[in-house]
Amino acid sequence: MKRLLRLTALALGLTLLLSACGHKNTEPEREDAATQTVPVEGITGLTLCDGDVTLRFEKNEEGNWIWHDDPTFPLEQSAMDELLALPAALDGGETVTDGQELSAYGLETPAKYITVTADGEDATYYMGEETTDGRWYVLTPDNRVLYASAESKALLSRSIYDMAVLPQLPVIAPEQVVSVTILTPERTVAFLTDEDGVRRSANRDVTAQTAALVEELGALTVTACVDYDPAEGAAAVCGLDESALTLAMNYLSDTGADRALTLAVGLPTGDGGRYVTLDGETTIYRMEEASLAQLLTIAETGL
Repeated sequence: MKRLLRLTALALGLTLLLSACGHKNTEPEREDAATQTVPVEGITGLTLCDGDVTLRFEKNEEGNWIWHDDPTFPLEQSAMDELLALPAALDGGETVTDGQELSAYGLETPAKYITVTADGEDATYYMGEETTDGRWYVLTPDNRVLYASAESKALLSRSIYDMAVLPQLPVIAPEQVVSVTILTPERTVAFLTDEDGVRRSANRDVTAQTAALVEELGALTVTACVDYDPAEGAAAVCGLDESALTLAMNYLSDTGADRALTLAVGLPTGDGGRYVTLDGETTIYRMEEASLAQLLTIAETGL
């Protein structure tokens, strides 16, 4: 009986030992693979491709990220921080365990990828097809197939204009408005604020009629960059040629200094926005049409 108990204990111990060995053969590989992700601080180059457009970024001598194709582009550094964190996020995805060929995941000849460069070495993560539950297949540099989130796919598909620094327009209180001129091909609407704080248009008191407009103009916001360096003719396509509505506003800064703002408003974007340019510059931006309601109304009807 004692001999039987000893044999049983020995068999159990051997089973546990083999089980532990089997666990060690898989889990440390996962941990070692995760450590292969290039540290963010060591990355000096990044390439992003959504299957159609390839964007290349690099660090300049000052340690700032620039767009390789146009170093003057106003690149939002925080947008780059999100891209630099993407490889680690992809590495942390759940493993695909069904063991099919890469072609089954859209990873045999993938067109979407992100490559990070550190010390002259590249690490590339490829994006394959979408899964039935809204995730995406990813192939890592060490040939693991993982699941990636829809958020990661959205980052990989970013346009360069999604990463532009947008101009911050001043917040202007009604009492800071000195004069406003609205020009269209059909009419001109103008008023100014006199010494008593009354807004007048050709001697008429239009304070009440312009109250909502002045509030609106004091909170203008650019919501997107549409075209940083537009080709010839792009402005006309957006209705930003001689047919544009033009706003010219003079106001006082918080310190009492004279300031001016010029806004050209073009055609609707088709999804609730308007094409605009600022202060005579060529870059085409977007503003939400709802935020320009008073301006558009008065430009059409007058005071």
